[in-house]
Amino acid sequence: MSLSLGLFDVFTYMVPGSLYLSILLFLTDSRHLIHFQSFVGVPSIVLIVGLLIASYLLGWASEPLAEALTRAVQFRAASNDELARKAFAESTPGAVGRPFAQADIYLLLAAAEIHAQDAATEISRLRATGLMLRNCSVPFLAACALAVFEATTGHDTPVSATAAVLFAAAAISVLRAGRRVRRWAISKTLQICYWIPEIDEAIRQGISGRVPRQRRRGATHRST
Repeated sequence: MSLSLGLFDVFTYMVPGSLYLSILLFLTDSRHLIHFQSFVGVPSIVLIVGLLIASYLLGWASEPLAEALTRAVQFRAASNDELARKAFAESTPGAVGRPFAQADIYLLLAAAEIHAQDAATEISRLRATGLMLRNCSVPFLAACALAVFEATTGHDTPVSATAAVLFAAAAISVLRAGRRVRRWAISKTLQICYWIPEIDEAIRQGISGRVPRQRRRGATHRST
């Protein structure tokens, strides 16, 4: 049996999950709940694999928290999809009124994956980066709360207070950056689909995600 994790999985789930795991390890160590010396005899490969699996699962389990936080922060704000489509219409007047410009963004991503795989890979990279940044906001907020608690209980107050400020700033920063990068992914999807032959006709006919393959090689390079 082989286990394969793609770039999307690593960025979107494993990286944020490792932050949660770091916080949990800090809490267990500071409260003397676990004695890490007991793991000295455990083979390194087992520890590494265990940490990676734990990070991945924590990232998956905690994603709804990051999504809820994003929705709360963006209350009444225009969505990434709306902002990206508006900017695309302003920069590309020729696309206004074309069926693909109003189509579902995931349908367009599927078309890009069929028509220009390299370009679609870049789109996926941007999406994964944006989601990773968004998902890192919650552990940064949790670390901020933990630092505030440590500061108020008198444990290295100056250091804890500084850490609280830095973690709070980091949480705000990754939320904003994640939103911006995800908007870039949508914009790049629209830009690539603009050049896909017959995409408008395919959407008119209701062909779900099936777009004729490019007849010429190397028309567009992936980007999202």
